[in-house]
Amino acid sequence: MAETNKGLGLEKPRLIHLDLLRLIAIYLVIFNHTGNFGYTLFGSRVDSPFYFVYMATSVFCKIAVPLFFMISGALLLSKEETYKQLFLKRILRITVVLLLISVPYYLWLKRSYGISVLSFFTYIYGNSASTSLWYLYSYIGFLLMLPFLRKTVKSMQHKDFLYLFIGYIIMVGVLPSLEYCLSNGNVTIHGDFRPVLFMSQSVFFGLMGYYLEYVFDPERIKIKIGLTGIVLSLIVISVTCVMTHFKAVVNGAEGAENLELFFNNFIAVPTVTVYYLVKCFARRIVNLRIQSGVVLMGSAVFGVYLIEKFIRAFTSVVYTLCLPVVGSFIASLIWCLVVWSIGLIVVMTVKHIPVIKKLVNKFI
Repeated sequence: MAETNKGLGLEKPRLIHLDLLRLIAIYLVIFNHTGNFGYTLFGSRVDSPFYFVYMATSVFCKIAVPLFFMISGALLLSKEETYKQLFLKRILRITVVLLLISVPYYLWLKRSYGISVLSFFTYIYGNSASTSLWYLYSYIGFLLMLPFLRKTVKSMQHKDFLYLFIGYIIMVGVLPSLEYCLSNGNVTIHGDFRPVLFMSQSVFFGLMGYYLEYVFDPERIKIKIGLTGIVLSLIVISVTCVMTHFKAVVNGAEGAENLELFFNNFIAVPTVTVYYLVKCFARRIVNLRIQSGVVLMGSAVFGVYLIEKFIRAFTSVVYTLCLPVVGSFIASLIWCLVVWSIGLIVVMTVKHIPVIKKLVNKFI
């Protein structure tokens, strides 16, 4: 049974490995937002001996959002709650957060075009006020599916989850890769052929999170399984890098969307592997102070996600100072670490301010 923080003086037990995964995932999210400084740096460093290292790091960081969905699946799919509880406790909460955090982004984005309440709601209805907020839209969609997914997982067995995993790899990874390799993407499968569970990122990874938490036999946790996952992850990341290199160099693709075209194709393999390895590692954390620290930081991750863009803007000097010393890639990693650290400190501080902590803790 996974370690929890029961006895740490917190209101509810928390699974330590899920907080560790949150902390890893939010750092990768921050790196994913570094653009040409780090995330898409490989696109302008084709002649660098570290070209594939830069690229592989960018591919690996795409496990961040899938990890968050796996965590949500692990936590939410096993719960029983009424529709009223679902809408008031979860969907309304995230909707309010989305509306509130969209305000400053909207004001900045539309400052030169004129702003109004109607324009605000019209804009965020069909667009994200900030590119990073797409996750909240997807998460709300996942929450709306919870009643059906909860009933589904209760009847699913190990072989069903294995079928789901293989199906996802084929539909999201193998087929698109073959389409590009064989016809340069000119021949694609019929648009209406979209098996929902195989194609929806939030649903698939949510179900996989439930599987690794409650269905996968804990007695089967062995070193060889972790090593197999690592080897397979290295293979699929390498395949992704080769395809990306072909797209970027041979076909001369430009822009982040083209450079990351294949990044999500096989990302399920390293995502599941990291989840598994962190869960194994967390079992070895028995020190209560360390557990308490992990839980404290993990509880601040959602808040970091909401404000990290602002922190990056105010701390860009870190990248500037590090650039001539260690180069762009390492400078971006250090910058991300600073943003990660400041974000955690700010959120943890705000969550403990007497006057507002109750309100803040309710939403983040």
